[in-house]
Amino acid sequence: MRVVKRVTVLFDDERLYQDLKAEAAKEGRPVKAVVAEALGSWLAGRARLSRQDRERRSGALRELDELRSGLPRTEVVEDTLEELRGERS
Repeated sequence: MRVVKRVTVLFDDERLYQDLKAEAAKEGRPVKAVVAEALGSWLAGRARLSRQDRERRSGALRELDELRSGLPRTEVVEDTLEELRGERS
């Protein structure tokens, strides 16, 4: 018997959401399959990191969050999206 878990993803960026839907539709796949694949790839990438690298990355992300906390929310979202898009390239 297969156990199915649910999660709700809220997109602050309408364009990202629309792009996701469009790309999934082009491939004839449901959005949930594309999101699950992306998360699986992300987790696999993290598994390849050493514990020290994961801790260093976590620390850097905490520092980045602190720096961004003073910026308007839209700037933080746009910066994050640019970084994510750069990682996909």
